Amino acid sequence: MRGRNTALLILLFLAGFTTVYILHSGPNVLQRLNRQSATFPKTLSKLDEYRLRYPDPYNDTVVLPSKEVMQKMDQGALGDLYHQYINSLQVFCRKVIRLGKLDDGGWDFCDDNRFRPRNNCLVYSYGIQFDFSFDDAIVKKYNCEVHAFDPSMRVGDHKHGANVFFHATGLSGDNMPSRGTNWKMRTLQKQREELGHSKRPIDFLKIDVEEWEWKALPQMIRSGTLKNVRQFAIELHITLRSEPNGAKYLLGLTVLKDLYDMGFRMFWTHRNLWCKFYPQNGASQRTGCHEVSFVNINKLN
Repeated sequence: MRGRNTALLILLFLAGFTTVYILHSGPNVLQRLNRQSATFPKTLSKLDEYRLRYPDPYNDTVVLPSKEVMQKMDQGALGDLYHQYINSLQVFCRKVIRLGKLDDGGWDFCDDNRFRPRNNCLVYSYGIQFDFSFDDAIVKKYNCEVHAFDPSMRVGDHKHGANVFFHATGLSGDNMPSRGTNWKMRTLQKQREELGHSKRPIDFLKIDVEEWEWKALPQMIRSGTLKNVRQFAIELHITLRSEPNGAKYLLGLTVLKDLYDMGFRMFWTHRNLWCKFYPQNGASQRTGCHEVSFVNINKLN
């Protein structure tokens, strides 16, 4: 009984002390709360809103500095930043699936409801090398219309299978034939115009074109062609063998920053160990090829 009385007295004391504190400090407390609410943003950015709706407890995003800052960085710093950035994730996809082969030829895809292809979906697939496993798999799962492109196979345009249409055309930053090989090349913008897809969103864009991406991507960004792409998977070849110079790293980082600013967020990244090299500064061995998958947070279902 005595113990209960003691506990009751303690609770009464704490309640009285709290009441007195609020009465004396209440206005100051209210002022502090008002100041905090005044500095808190009234509207959230699309990315902040996305993160609130789909929190990722393991997010460790690397944020790129401005282009002006990166232009002043030396080759070593640019290399460190590129490899740190390309190996980090930016959004959380709950259901990552592999379409196509488990090794080369297959690609990772976000099957979450908010990014999944809708009815009458459209896919552009650049870089085939006689492997249609990804293209056939995405038709089987979603019944998409797939256009596959590769000028190096020395076969003409044809219908490969149900909903898969092959074009002997490559991806570039202009519409001129390639030097030496004389391949038919098109920008993504021009290719969409020729196929009558200019106003039709691309649900999935896949690109594996062995360094031609560095000619094509800047034009795709400048023209705004990527704005209507919902998911985007690409193998980035910052180098195939030797260590890249500062200019190549700066190009890669500039493209990645532009993609981020357009709303593309990495949800999957994979090192291709075929492109290994040792940096001259003695850092650990690196790879110059990464298969990276993006979702466009401006194109949520």
